Amino acid sequence: MTKQPDVSDQVEQAADPADRRAPFASPMSEDAVLLSRIILAQGEIAAAGSDPLQVVDVVTRRAQELTRSTGAVVEMRDGNDMLYWSASGTAEQHLGLRLPSDGSLSGLCMRSGQVLQCDDSEEDPRVNRDACRKVGLRSMLVVPLRYGDRGIGVLKVMSPYRNGYTPQDVRTLEMLATLVGATLALAMDRAALQTDVARRQNAEKHAFREKAAIATRIREVVANERLQIVTQPVLALAPQRIVGVEALSRFPSNPTLPPLRWFDEAGKVGLAVELELAAARKALDLLPQLPAPLYLAINVSAQTLLHPQLDALLQGHPLSRVVLEITEQLQPPDYPRLSERIAALQRQGLRIALDDAGTGFASLRHLLHLAPDIIKLDLTLTRGIDAEPRRQRLALAILSFAAETNASVIVEGIETESELATLQALGVRYGQGYQLAHPGPLAAHLARYPAIEDGIG
Repeated sequence: MTKQPDVSDQVEQAADPADRRAPFASPMSEDAVLLSRIILAQGEIAAAGSDPLQVVDVVTRRAQELTRSTGAVVEMRDGNDMLYWSASGTAEQHLGLRLPSDGSLSGLCMRSGQVLQCDDSEEDPRVNRDACRKVGLRSMLVVPLRYGDRGIGVLKVMSPYRNGYTPQDVRTLEMLATLVGATLALAMDRAALQTDVARRQNAEKHAFREKAAIATRIREVVANERLQIVTQPVLALAPQRIVGVEALSRFPSNPTLPPLRWFDEAGKVGLAVELELAAARKALDLLPQLPAPLYLAINVSAQTLLHPQLDALLQGHPLSRVVLEITEQLQPPDYPRLSERIAALQRQGLRIALDDAGTGFASLRHLLHLAPDIIKLDLTLTRGIDAEPRRQRLALAILSFAAETNASVIVEGIETESELATLQALGVRYGQGYQLAHPGPLAAHLARYPAIEDGIG
């Protein structure tokens, strides 16, 4: 087999690398010239601005020129690899090359923080020989790019010849790396900050657009009355008679979006009161269809309960047959104001129900600070009550509290015959849930169950 000629053999072996460089000059004059050239390079690097890619592109090109190399590259650590981030000359075609940090001179330089010189990649055990052959280098200089104690990457220059670099080249690269390390670090920090700011601005723009879309959707529903009301009956359990119905909102324009989500989103865009009042207005249209003494229960937040438009909405309706259910999720901080408002409505004959009682400390605070006519036990307490004595004891405690405060108790979420039997055994008089009836048209409930004669009490 014919041996391929070594590229280094194409150069006279007697030729010293220094012979291919500038004529002899004194060390001081060489350093002075070198410093002036590096200062010029630093000016160009500074002019590259805050874009790290522009900075490193200048660095690689200038490093190649100052050391009279055939190629230069800035490598950055990426996990366990070293990545060709910027390249010039013969190395440019390998931009994006990824090499394992272990077993490479660049990785060793990054770990040690020292300038490393390789005079012959075919003989140096520290290098990745296959990678050197791939990029066409035979000798190289690698210097760490640092800013204080922070390792940023490495700057590498390369030559296709053995013994391609002199001590002067080492000083050149060291000085250049010292000057550009801080510039590159600051550029990377600014770029990261700008990216973070841009990301936040984009997120804010997206959130703004999303809120605007939600607000538009809800305003259209309110303005065009595009919500429907279904009802779920509340039964006196022993005689299985209707005492009242709870009005529940449905949104045909987007039936896949749960009703609670509509009200949650309305709260996020400041339209909770508008949507709740629209739902209440629609629900009150059903009251004339409901035979006396059956009541109509409407869900409202504390904010809507305190709103003056609610009075105008209720005007002209028989308030003794209206129940306003205050949701437990809202935790009003102004209990005195809310209590005063509730008392004023109760004096007009309207009744107040506390919804979702028994679900947490907030509901217990409501029970203590407010004076509801009706306490509704949440389905989270009801579910599995037939098999869990602790739930039964909690239900008994609330039943006892209600009796002492002259309030009625309605249990929500009754879904099995066993739960229904257990609740009746505990003394629960009123309830609602899928075991009794699913939400649906008012007429269907009235056809299925007879109305109670004396109302809830």
